Amino acid sequence: MAPFLKMGVKTMGTIDTLDLSPISETLFIPLVARATETARENPIFLDEKSAEILRTLHLEDKITDGGSISTLGILSRTKIIDDELKRILSQNANATIINLGAGLDTRISRVDNGLLKWYDLDLPDVIRFRSRFFSENERFQFIPQSVLNTTWTDQIHPYENSKIVIIAEGLLMYFMEQDVLQLLTHLASQYPGAHMFFDVVHSYFIHKKISSTFLWGIDQAKEMERLHPSVELIQYWSAGNLLKDRQPMILRLLNILPATKNRSQILHIRFKQ
Repeated sequence: MAPFLKMGVKTMGTIDTLDLSPISETLFIPLVARATETARENPIFLDEKSAEILRTLHLEDKITDGGSISTLGILSRTKIIDDELKRILSQNANATIINLGAGLDTRISRVDNGLLKWYDLDLPDVIRFRSRFFSENERFQFIPQSVLNTTWTDQIHPYENSKIVIIAEGLLMYFMEQDVLQLLTHLASQYPGAHMFFDVVHSYFIHKKISSTFLWGIDQAKEMERLHPSVELIQYWSAGNLLKDRQPMILRLLNILPATKNRSQILHIRFKQ
């Protein structure tokens, strides 16, 4: 039995969605993208848990498709963060993973090694909804709190000498820059040496309503080091360079423009010690 299956994933019947805020309801878009990818021939990853959850939900009145460009970004960041996290876990089996803005993220089902410790943090209504599909135990815990209420770090108890990895997928673009800076400052003070993976949008898309309105973005990944002195940029990936075989010809041509190539970037940073 795979390690995650020992964690007591809940058996589900058909489930009605709760009253989630418009921002919280964006969690359905990546869920559907991952489940749809899993059903493709030769998918870039398999996410049976997303497919299982999707079969239980009534989403007829929900926005579940952010458009083809958004879907490409979701699939790219899922694959890259999965692969990078697996690489880290291969060398740090007892790592502590802090998943900010967890939504209906299913990564734990794809990467759990039976040793890591995992924390899912999101707003209380989202965590209540998430708890219909996942159960907590000594290694897998929920924190029903706003990311910006930084007292949540009091509930994180890493293993001794555990490598800390923070994930903020599809999250920071919904915050104002001062909120992003406040969060980075707190994380840097609490977890020096920690690694963090997150995606950002290009500043061109700020205040332009896509599936929801983005409030923060950057043009180049290196700007993160100027935003906060404790941030060290380790690696980044531009959306225009990813899944090129699935991009329509017009998009591939437009990728010569920085705003198009960097419409979304996946960043790997480390907080300096």
